[in-house]
Amino acid sequence: MNHEDHTWLEQVHSENDQLKHAARARAAVDQALGVLTARFHLPPDRGLDVLRALSQHLDEQLPDVATDIMQWGLGQPLRPAVEEELDNLVH
Repeated sequence: MNHEDHTWLEQVHSENDQLKHAARARAAVDQALGVLTARFHLPPDRGLDVLRALSQHLDEQLPDVATDIMQWGLGQPLRPAVEEELDNLVH
């Protein structure tokens, strides 16, 4: 394999990894949105606003906050900072 082929193959692998990461992040956000809409009877647009606000107020990436909410929906406790901020946003 020549240098150009090797470089092209590395690019393809990198793009593939980025797409996989984006798909996982999107799935986490969608699932967290489902948890929020079910638990707090929020319309989906409002649930997404809450997720975004949590992300901004906690200074964390949206998929990370979404993962916390998703795990909470599965019975795990929320971190105190997330729980407090979530309570402020939905009540």
